Amino acid sequence: MDAALQEDNNSGGVVDSITISRNDFYRGPDYTVNASTSGTVISLVSGQIVFVAATGVLATAPGSGYGYYTYTGATTLTGVNTALVYSGGTASGFSYNGVAYGYQPAVTIVFYQTRGTTVPIPASGDYKVLFAKTLPANSGTVDCSDLMPQLAAPVAQAGNTTGLGSTAPLRNKGIYLERGDRIYVGVFPDGPNSSGYIPGAHVTAQGGFF
Repeated sequence: MDAALQEDNNSGGVVDSITISRNDFYRGPDYTVNASTSGTVISLVSGQIVFVAATGVLATAPGSGYGYYTYTGATTLTGVNTALVYSGGTASGFSYNGVAYGYQPAVTIVFYQTRGTTVPIPASGDYKVLFAKTLPANSGTVDCSDLMPQLAAPVAQAGNTTGLGSTAPLRNKGIYLERGDRIYVGVFPDGPNSSGYIPGAHVTAQGGFF
């Protein structure tokens, strides 16, 4: 928030919306092969994905067993899903993506605020943790408004009043920042994210000066 203290026409600002979105994206399979879909005619073009959920229904065992396969052939492949050969090395072949294709692990993102320092990871006591938000496994985007502190100004419109007293007003949530304040965002090093979250994430914030 004017961290370099170069603006003279504002005293600070407020962030009233923060959204976290993963940078990686995996689309779901185009077709699934299992007992309930057995015998279905499918048509594949290069790049489409087939999830072989049951190998026992296939006429020919798949090259790498249970899992996800991407069609790599140059021409359209049409046939009964259980009669196709899910294996590489042929003109109408498939590449194996593994069992956990598209799996996105849970990751916790931590927000902290600094004042009077320009060091991203300041010394103990130079920063305050605002909140931490977890993206659940296989969830692409989360909103952080549920964890942000309440602002002083009441909300005029109707909303969720659960837990409020009979005369308690609804309030917006957000983060007040003085000039020179900074908010940093980092991955909480825990579990599968002990070395960070390799795909990364975009953090989108909305607010304004006052």
